[in-house]
Amino acid sequence: MKPANRLFQLFINARLATLLCCSLLVSCGGSGSVTTAGIGGTGISYGAVSGFGSIILNGSELDDSTASVTLDGIPSISGSSNHWDLKEGMVVKVSGDFSGNSGTATTIEYKDNLEGEVCNAPVASDGVRTLRVLGQKVILDATTYLGNPATINSIIAGDILEVSGLPDDQERIHASFVEVKTSATEVEVKGRVSNVIGSSTFTINALDVDFSSIGIINGVPADGQFVEVKGTFTCGSARDTLVATSIELEFEGAGDISANDHNEVEGLITIALNPPGGPGTFNIGNRQIQTTSSTRFLPEGFDSSDLLVLGTKVEAEGTSTGGVLTATKISFRENVKLESDVNLTTLIGSSPTFSFELSGLPGVTITTNIDTDFNGVTVTAGGHISVRGIEGPNNTVLATRLGSPSGVTDAILQGAADTISGTRITLLGTTIVTSTTISEFNDVKDSPITSATFLGLVKPGTLVKFKGTLSGSTITWEEAELEDD
Repeated sequence: MKPANRLFQLFINARLATLLCCSLLVSCGGSGSVTTAGIGGTGISYGAVSGFGSIILNGSELDDSTASVTLDGIPSISGSSNHWDLKEGMVVKVSGDFSGNSGTATTIEYKDNLEGEVCNAPVASDGVRTLRVLGQKVILDATTYLGNPATINSIIAGDILEVSGLPDDQERIHASFVEVKTSATEVEVKGRVSNVIGSSTFTINALDVDFSSIGIINGVPADGQFVEVKGTFTCGSARDTLVATSIELEFEGAGDISANDHNEVEGLITIALNPPGGPGTFNIGNRQIQTTSSTRFLPEGFDSSDLLVLGTKVEAEGTSTGGVLTATKISFRENVKLESDVNLTTLIGSSPTFSFELSGLPGVTITTNIDTDFNGVTVTAGGHISVRGIEGPNNTVLATRLGSPSGVTDAILQGAADTISGTRITLLGTTIVTSTTISEFNDVKDSPITSATFLGLVKPGTLVKFKGTLSGSTITWEEAELEDD
């Protein structure tokens, strides 16, 4: 098995839109992040908010100053200066005009997966916490944005949570955003109906819904429908109960994709490749993807047997006809690259689960787990290592693979730019002043450009790489490059 297939079963990047061309982040059971705009024109982008200036979504900065914004069906009137009450990690659907990595949003719609009480004592393992909320399994990890709890460990049974995130093949919600609410007289959940009994009950995973006071109205509910249910709620020992006050049909994800539009989707595989190891179909969320003998897999050396297994996070790019995306390219994304010495005082944990920082990069916390490919590397204080991984919130990196580079004084910092101010670029909590020691600037083709050209091309979400020389705990940055992976 190639690097970190199972890592993505636990760690999503719902938040990873700053690193990814498109994020497939969905409402419960949804189809994921979809960009139908292609190179330019009108379209739809669906994914997790990764930052603000305007709104940053799926690697694009979209002017939201004139957008119409709704939050769970209620118009937001706070204005773009307050981000329309949106928060990082919230999964949104944006319609608008797109051009490359910029555009203008005309409508922004946010709908959470659920809002309700945590009914179990959270179960913790390898930095992951699993909760039961409204009968739904919710997974919190280093990629989850926190609206107000101090840490994921501070969330306890009895808390009322608002959750936004991505479901996997087992219908567990990998949360990209959570927020503790002060109270909830009426709760809500979105999911797929099963086990309808007469005009009385049905289930959504481990939630038993009593709709006897409503009954069946216009064919709703029925097995297989995706619905939003509101009502009053009671925790149980293993299953939970909701007495419904309203039931409405809901669209999954971004809804239909128009025929022949250019599409990019990214997320967790919910139906594996059939046939395995060769051209066939698989699902990202509820979106069907068709591979062919000419489908290209990236990084080079990966193939369908590496990527297209349940729970793996991939990006599929191609064209759509009849709701099926025929992929020309499928990518496995690890856009963070780091290299330096392991800081002497920050190494915590034991094999295979560590957290540590690198010398000269004090703003970055790196974590490993049982699915990290160590490539024979022993993580020791003072050891010189390289890291490939995925950016989470609060300047964390989930390591997918480690290496032992030969240049023991080399240093590398690659990631998505967070802010740009004059000649200062901040990424992963580290601010680099490009006007001091950096003398070499290159574009994505590794061709020399001027510092002014380089700075003019860098925007929030742009992937940049800095190279330098390590001396003790200090890095002198000497080269700056634009990157596309």
